[in-house]
Amino acid sequence: MPKRFLRDLQIGFGFSLALLLTSSTASYLSIRNQIHNSQMVDHSRRVIARSNRILIDLQNAETGQRGFLLTGREHFLEPYYSSSRSLPQSIATARDLVSDNLPQQKIIDSIGQLVESRLNKLAGLVNIKKARGTVTLADMEEGKKYMDRCRALLARLVDNEEKLLDSRSGRLNTASTLTSLFVIIAAIFSLFITIFSYIRLRRDLAKRVQLEQDLKKKDREITQRLVATQRIAGQIAAGNYSVKINDQEHDELGSLAGSLNNMADSLKQSFDELSDNEWRQTGLALLNEVLVGNKVKEDLVSDALQILVTYGECANGSLYILEHTQLALIGAYGHEDSMRQFIAPGEGAVGQAFVDGKVRIIENPYPSKNVVSFTAGYLPLHSILLLPIFDGHTCIGVIELGSFRKFEEPQMPFYREAGRHIGAAIVAAQARLKVQQLLEETQSQTEELQAQHAELENLNANLEIHTQKLQTSEEELRVQQEELLQANKELEQRSAMLEEKNILIADRNQEIQKKAEELARSTKYKSEFLANMSHELRTPLNSILLLSRLMSDNPEKNLTTEQIESAEVIQLSGKNLLTLIDEILDLSKIESGKMELDYQQVAISDLTKDLDNLFSPIIREKALSFTIKLADNLPKTIRTDRQRLDQILRNLLSNAIKFTKEGQVTLSVFPSEAQDGQIAFAVTDTGIGIAPDKQDVIFEAFQQADGSTRRKFGGTGLGLSISRELSRLLGGEIRLSSQEKKGSTFTLLIPENLEENTVTTTGELIQSIAENIEKTQDIIMSSSPHTVDIIPPDVDDDRNDIKEDDKVILIVEDDVNFAKALLRYTRQQKYKGVVIVRGDQAADAAIRYKPTAILLDIQLPVKDGWQVMAEIKNNPITRPIPVHVMSSFEVKRESLLQGAIDFMDKPIALEQMAQMFIKIEEALARNPKKVLIVEENSKHAAALANFLESYDIISEIKTTVTESVDSLYSDKADCVILDMGVPGNMGYDTLDSIRQKPGLENIPIIVFTGKNLSKSEELKLKQYADSIVIKTANSYQRILDEVGLFLHLVGNHPGEEWSKKSSLGTIREVLQNKKVLIVDDDIRTIYYLSQALERYQINVVSAMDGKEGLDKIEEHDDISAILMDMVMPEMDGYETIKMIRQNPHYSEIPIIAITAKNMIGDRERCIIAGASDYISKPVDTDQLLSLLRVWLYN
Repeated sequence: MPKRFLRDLQIGFGFSLALLLTSSTASYLSIRNQIHNSQMVDHSRRVIARSNRILIDLQNAETGQRGFLLTGREHFLEPYYSSSRSLPQSIATARDLVSDNLPQQKIIDSIGQLVESRLNKLAGLVNIKKARGTVTLADMEEGKKYMDRCRALLARLVDNEEKLLDSRSGRLNTASTLTSLFVIIAAIFSLFITIFSYIRLRRDLAKRVQLEQDLKKKDREITQRLVATQRIAGQIAAGNYSVKINDQEHDELGSLAGSLNNMADSLKQSFDELSDNEWRQTGLALLNEVLVGNKVKEDLVSDALQILVTYGECANGSLYILEHTQLALIGAYGHEDSMRQFIAPGEGAVGQAFVDGKVRIIENPYPSKNVVSFTAGYLPLHSILLLPIFDGHTCIGVIELGSFRKFEEPQMPFYREAGRHIGAAIVAAQARLKVQQLLEETQSQTEELQAQHAELENLNANLEIHTQKLQTSEEELRVQQEELLQANKELEQRSAMLEEKNILIADRNQEIQKKAEELARSTKYKSEFLANMSHELRTPLNSILLLSRLMSDNPEKNLTTEQIESAEVIQLSGKNLLTLIDEILDLSKIESGKMELDYQQVAISDLTKDLDNLFSPIIREKALSFTIKLADNLPKTIRTDRQRLDQILRNLLSNAIKFTKEGQVTLSVFPSEAQDGQIAFAVTDTGIGIAPDKQDVIFEAFQQADGSTRRKFGGTGLGLSISRELSRLLGGEIRLSSQEKKGSTFTLLIPENLEENTVTTTGELIQSIAENIEKTQDIIMSSSPHTVDIIPPDVDDDRNDIKEDDKVILIVEDDVNFAKALLRYTRQQKYKGVVIVRGDQAADAAIRYKPTAILLDIQLPVKDGWQVMAEIKNNPITRPIPVHVMSSFEVKRESLLQGAIDFMDKPIALEQMAQMFIKIEEALARNPKKVLIVEENSKHAAALANFLESYDIISEIKTTVTESVDSLYSDKADCVILDMGVPGNMGYDTLDSIRQKPGLENIPIIVFTGKNLSKSEELKLKQYADSIVIKTANSYQRILDEVGLFLHLVGNHPGEEWSKKSSLGTIREVLQNKKVLIVDDDIRTIYYLSQALERYQINVVSAMDGKEGLDKIEEHDDISAILMDMVMPEMDGYETIKMIRQNPHYSEIPIIAITAKNMIGDRERCIIAGASDYISKPVDTDQLLSLLRVWLYN
């Protein structure tokens, strides 16, 4: 306390002294600041006074000069001379006063220069007057200007100083006010500190008195607690461990009391444990007494149960042992006869305790069943103990004990140990029983062995008799062996002769193999040469044909008639050369096995009608007769390749017309009499005929009946050779019947129904060579990309002259001449053209110039056309741009599969160019786009239509073949989406109907199916469909991509800027705040479906099986829709849906079935069970949201 009192005194005086020093320092600084501000105010006033002095001196000088000029008297100049002497001194004084202010110094310097100039001017006028000169008005005006400028600068100087004066006066007043205020505050603080110190000292003195009183009271309490502690310690020493010291104080005596309490608890626990151990050991000793000895299992169990029940003071007990697959009752104590004899593992409490292998206590069991009978009635059990018994770590049975009391925890070690002892005793009893059984079995087997020994002695006697017979047979076999040795020698001689022949055959085979390899190499080199030559010839031909056509059209009207005729001759010659190249390529394809067939149903009447229309004009020009005869028993259609059949017949008819001067040409079609299932096409003419020795030659390549240099008829000699090879590809042949100078008959025989991959060959060796050639060509094609090494120069195009509304065509072509021709034609069609001569710049140009269409060559520098196509179609910005592929390679099918809108075979005719621009205009004219959806499920169709309409694609839904075709004719849809899940063969009927109708052959068809297609089904669909989309988790997005690709949605929705329109808002409005129940046993499915639905503010409730789903429905009566997995444990989706539909309140709620099986009949089964709709896993979230919108719209 004295220390604290001293500290309070030090704090009080310390604060007072600090406040005194602070107030003194602040007063000093404030007074000093006042003095400084007063000096600055006086300084500003002196500057203003000096400025006014300068102005007065100037005015005096001007006044004296003006009086002299008016009167001419010298005494008027006195003010002038006085001011001239004082002005420099005044200016110098003013400059010294403002030396601390740079702006003011600059003003003083300017005033000094003006004053000097003004004085000089005044002196000049005075001198003029003294010299009797005349002072002009201009002189006076100039002097006035100097004076005005001096007044302005002095006014500016005075104004700045007055502002400084105001500021300094303000600071002076503020400093005076703050000084007074600080003195007052310091006084108040001094008073406050004095009062505070007084109060603090007075309170400390009061606390000191109170503390003395508290110490006296505490001393009395400690004495009382020590007496109580001494008394309790004596009782504990006497053996009373239940007494406690009730001392809750947190001090040393309280700790001592707690220690005494803990000591009493420890002593009590030790004595209790000793008592429990003694009880346990006594019980185990009694149990072991009854378990020893060679008792049978039933007696052993009975004695053990008696000890457990009596020693543990239980009411009854029973023991079950595992026998085979069930727990069998072996013994019971205190039970009635109605106990169960067998219990399956896992059945009931006993079976479950066996499976778990853990001790279990059941408190307060059901009183009506768990009772013990007495003569006076029944008493209910309080507790039941289930005790598993083990053999090592294997559970072999369960002991059940019932008690009127609770089983205490200290008893549990005894029961567990007893269970192990009983288990070991039971296993030992079982082992003894098994040993006894084995001994009995051994005795019986010994008796059987003795009987078998007697039988074996009898058998040995019989074997001796048989041995004698075998010796006789052995002698006979020895004789036969000698005969066989002789025969073997003869066979060895014949084998040596055969080996010599085999060696000879092997040598011959090696020679044949070498010849075959040479033939394969030569065929490969020929194919490579023809392919390369075709490309090298087509490239210049491309420019020749296009430029010659442009010249012959003479759009600028600047060519003469002879020049136009020359251009037409060039074009005709180029077309003839192109036909020759095509024929050579066809022959090369057939020989190398690269010719592919397009199998389809061909109407014979349509075929002959087209041939009649083609050749009738030529026949009339040559004044011949042309007749087509069709047999009455012809089938309406045959299955073959229409293009190849038409090519053969055109060749045969062209030759017939070519070699016939007069008479007629006849085409007869009839079923073959020589072989069933074949159709004959006979072309008969009355021409020059063919000599017998030339009839085989004409079918060879580059051979004719007249091969001389003076031959009358031209040609390459390839037509019949190609026709013969094509007929073999079609599974048929060409037969010739001819007489020289009388005419010829070429008969084509082909099967009525051509099976796929059926090709007639001339032998296995040739087929093997063709296969090797094909593999070699594939390797060459795969290892040699369509790139060139030479990069041509850039072409001057329109890229720098493109305006916002211009339509642009991007030309990607490395042939500069051909590119210029395309650019010229593009400009004629009112388009702007951009030419790219290398592949690596094409994709960037497409992004930059946003072309209406792209003309793409395949063979390009740096990157080939396939790589460019991939870049364009993989970029969302350029994917919808229509691409027209141009190439001398026959890659039409590959181009269309890669996403091209069209393919043009080089060289390109002007008609093809015009047709291409017509297609571009048609594609641009279609807006908005319309899609026909053929789907028998109206809800699925509506969901898909809603999804497409979100992207500005109008949809129409039809369910039958007739409605679909009629809609295409009347409403002009741009694309068809066909769901192949429609009933029966309706899908294929729809495809066939659309493709066979005139005007609908080229409409894009997208097949949308949930089936896993087989290879044959996929090939069949590809004959009709442009694309096949399998229903998966992203199938709606795939559908959107395919529709965008085929409709070429350019301009309005470029790339990723596609966004859902107002109908998406409709989806959100329909689904917002709806509650959807998801029933699925897969937590992952529930998670991602919940994430997808919650984005639209849907409240999601989930259940893991059907039973929980029913509970959730009862719990939430405002559920709007249910998503139901069909395969779940406990209660599957089918049963759950039936249970839901039984409740009238939920008879109309939409239930969408979800299954991963996707098997035939699944949808029908779900609908029959009561589902509203059906979708398969993995769930397409776009499809799901659209379906929910359709079902929840009302």
